[in-house]
Amino acid sequence: MLVIKNIVLLLVFTSIIYGVSADTPANCSYEEIRGVWQFHESDRSADRTEKCEGSQRLVNTVKVELNYPNIAVDEYGNNGTWTLIYNQGFEVIVNNRKYFAFSNYTQKGNIVTSYCHETQYGWSHDVLGHNWACFRGEKVDSGTPSVGTYFRYTWGDDLNELFVQNVDTINEINTKQNLWKAGYNRQFEGKTLREMLLMAGGPKSTLLSRPKPAPVTDEVSRLAAQLPDHFDWRNVSGVNFVTSVKDQRSCGSCYAFGAIGMIDSRLAIASNNTLRLTLSPQDVVSCSNYAQGCSGGFPYLIAGKYGQDFGLTLEENYPYVGRDTKCEPKKLGNRYYTASYNYVGGYYGGCNEALMRLSLVNNGPLAVSYNVTSNFFMYQSGIYVEPEHLTTTNDNTRVDYNPFEITNHVVVIVGYGVDAATGTKYWIVKNSWGESFGENGYFRIRRATDELNIESIAVDAFPIPN
Repeated sequence: MLVIKNIVLLLVFTSIIYGVSADTPANCSYEEIRGVWQFHESDRSADRTEKCEGSQRLVNTVKVELNYPNIAVDEYGNNGTWTLIYNQGFEVIVNNRKYFAFSNYTQKGNIVTSYCHETQYGWSHDVLGHNWACFRGEKVDSGTPSVGTYFRYTWGDDLNELFVQNVDTINEINTKQNLWKAGYNRQFEGKTLREMLLMAGGPKSTLLSRPKPAPVTDEVSRLAAQLPDHFDWRNVSGVNFVTSVKDQRSCGSCYAFGAIGMIDSRLAIASNNTLRLTLSPQDVVSCSNYAQGCSGGFPYLIAGKYGQDFGLTLEENYPYVGRDTKCEPKKLGNRYYTASYNYVGGYYGGCNEALMRLSLVNNGPLAVSYNVTSNFFMYQSGIYVEPEHLTTTNDNTRVDYNPFEITNHVVVIVGYGVDAATGTKYWIVKNSWGESFGENGYFRIRRATDELNIESIAVDAFPIPN
């Protein structure tokens, strides 16, 4: 007998935007994925051009146990690692082989059913990127399959209405606090709710939860205490390692801009600023099988997996047009590859503010996701704090382990600091809404409080300079 979870109604652009910058409407929790899996795999004789759509004959079976917090053990006793990719799928690395797939789901109208005990067809290959195969995973723990059904908000006529910036709300925010300034942002004038939703990642499934961040160990605390109080990759001894602010326009491609913004800067850092490159988000939007074009994606799968498996090309080879287009391989040109990648903390759920600062200073800017609310679109300057967070605190009680936190927009953290007047700690963040937004295309947001969930899912990726 199948276990059916509660139906959830998703609302868009009320007090906050419910949604995630995701690829599919699947919605699977950590506990639904953790356990024993069988991967049914095709012959390991393909290459990276293989289309894994279910036509391949599955001839091999590998059994893998996914344990807390990120330990994978195969049937031969080989130890490896695994991680959730938000609530959408997972990647396993064991016995020198990688397996990645999205969780399975069906959709009939507005009703989405997630089958968290099985995957869609995914890709596997060895850690050197050779011997590709397709595979399908099924969870073989004892017990009932995990099936969840919910109502998904779909784009309707109301999303063709114009986005309204309410003057009374702006005044109320500015009266209530003085950490940041709200105002009328002319760049959003005339945009529809649909366009604004795309700028924040697109309409996706979500769960409502707020777990505590991963604990800070004594060693991490000691190392973080040695970091400077202020740090900014735009000015390291007078040198700027950050590329210019871009505009994603009305395409849910923030994940591509966030991932590539991190890689651009890290290539400059790794080459002592001799490689001042601008890589192509459009290549990702049009060509990556690990994302859904203008409907969303994840920097882990782009800066990391796509960067390692296929490489990233220059903006001049594949200029940005801000819409879904057919992939044109002739435009791909020279590629820049990723040597390694991971979530900060080693897996989704292992992130915290101290680890983020250590990675930022030692490795370079970070691609992070956070939850854009309707209030955030009124940001003009200062240190952003959601107004209700000034007088209330979030319930951080964690009963069962669940790393999931709502995020819907991807950006790049380039630095941090402390406000001299108030003592408020903040992140310095590069956005992809053009230079007219916020502080010349940047914004600051309160740090060390997981404001808008910005400390929940930071990505580390290490590119190879050519």
